[in-house]
Amino acid sequence: MYKAVIFDLYGTLLDIHTDEKDISFWRKLTYQFASHGAVYSTEEIHTNYDQLVHEALEKSRKKGVDFPDFDVLKVFKKLYKIKGISPSTHILKETARIFRFLSLDYVTPYDGAVELLKLIQSLDLKIILLSNAQASFTTFELKATGLYPYFDAIYLSSDYLLSKPSVHFFDKMLQKEELNAHECLFIGNDHTTDILGATAVGMDSIYLKTNCSPQEVPETLTSKWRIDSGNLAEVYDIINNLI
Repeated sequence: MYKAVIFDLYGTLLDIHTDEKDISFWRKLTYQFASHGAVYSTEEIHTNYDQLVHEALEKSRKKGVDFPDFDVLKVFKKLYKIKGISPSTHILKETARIFRFLSLDYVTPYDGAVELLKLIQSLDLKIILLSNAQASFTTFELKATGLYPYFDAIYLSSDYLLSKPSVHFFDKMLQKEELNAHECLFIGNDHTTDILGATAVGMDSIYLKTNCSPQEVPETLTSKWRIDSGNLAEVYDIINNLI
């Protein structure tokens, strides 16, 4: 019935909690920048970071991008340059990892995630990731949690400066993978991005409500299946029964 299963990541396969609002996070981050010569106060680095993110998104919107994203490495590069530092690629990637580690409480696969991926793999279906995420965070988290080897292709919003539910983001994936929307099944936990985007391009979907999903969900969704329990075992059964 399908040639590929497309997954959202955070809140669908990976349970995650981060906190970038805690003032101690920004205070600790100043040490990373200071170690490379960029001295910031806690308030200053937080304010500058937020402003640079806002500017990056606004720049894309002015170009007509409805659902833009930004590359956090470019934001870090500008933060260093404000202080007269020209960081190497190594320093930028190091900063990204420290930023993520400092804000991360936990990230772990949901129960049944690996089993589901193994099932799909055994059915000889393509497994594709289409996620609103920063590549500099996500790649090492996929490897750290053991999910990386299961994906045949990975599409992250920061690489394309586009985010779900943009049909352009979905279309780029479909074109590169030489797939038609009706050949794909999308699985995601957010009705405002995952399900809306999949529906817009004509793709069947499974809505999975998890602890990371928006709290208020309409009674009626456009997904073909709806699982409010957050149990991936139910997704496993749906896919197993399709064959």
